[in-house]
Amino acid sequence: MNFKRNKIIFSLFLTVLITLLISCSGKEKKESSEEVKGIEVVVGNPVKRNMIEYADLNANTIYLKQEIIRATFQGFVEKTNKNIGDYVQQGDLLFVIKTKEADAVNNSQLDSSSKQFNGLVKITARTDGVLTELNHQTGDFVSDGEQLALLVNPQSLRIILEVPFQLAKSISDNGSYTIQLPDGKEYITHVSKRVPSIDPANQTQKFILETNTKLDLPANLNLNVKIPIKSVGEAIALPKSSVMTNETQTEFWIMKVVNDSLAVKLDIKKGIEADNFVQIKEPLINLNDRFIIEGSYGLPDTAKISIQTVQTKQK
Repeated sequence: MNFKRNKIIFSLFLTVLITLLISCSGKEKKESSEEVKGIEVVVGNPVKRNMIEYADLNANTIYLKQEIIRATFQGFVEKTNKNIGDYVQQGDLLFVIKTKEADAVNNSQLDSSSKQFNGLVKITARTDGVLTELNHQTGDFVSDGEQLALLVNPQSLRIILEVPFQLAKSISDNGSYTIQLPDGKEYITHVSKRVPSIDPANQTQKFILETNTKLDLPANLNLNVKIPIKSVGEAIALPKSSVMTNETQTEFWIMKVVNDSLAVKLDIKKGIEADNFVQIKEPLINLNDRFIIEGSYGLPDTAKISIQTVQTKQK
């Protein structure tokens, strides 16, 4: 009786053991198949190219020649002769102001037929330009010296560039630089003046730029100016997408392809960055070496890979 029972238990144990072995074997084969396949990546070679690193600085437009039209007497605006956007020539009538005293007399019961002075003061333009501001309209009361309008000369358009002091030495007094408008258009400018003073708040120095072509731009338009700060000739570089870093961006590495199915981590020292490329300063890498261009994020120091695409060399 005991023998039969032991035989049954042994048979059950043997069945369970065989089932487990078959299951583990299938799992191992599946994992083995995944390991052989590897992570799908794009690989490519380093390139040798001349690289220039730029600093993107903010600038804005300004009109150097402008005339503030002011009231010369205290009184009421009797007539406004121009509107915003009008082109004005020297001597054109802009405003007529009736003095406060003349207005008081006109409103009194006195006979005004014998008045020798009507109290009307004409305000004319002293220069040519475009009216960009109109601060008062007919009927407004103005004080002596109060601003009535602003007249600017379109030919006096300049660009004011604010440069941090540590970068000011990178700008040549006769240098030409590229400006980019908010709509993406780019133009060449040159330095006309270097202002010999530093803004006490933000420690920047002003440079006045002139465009090489005539531009019709409004005042106070924000621009972007590209200033070259570093250059390297025949630098060995890889696309930015191939360079990995830690959370604090203190360490950088790339994944070197050893063979068609294996890649290893290679610590590097970066140089300058330009045009979506990164200079590899250390270690010295060969132009025929292959590196992961896309797909290296999250890979271990040594990783099984599956090459999907090989990028051609870019100049």
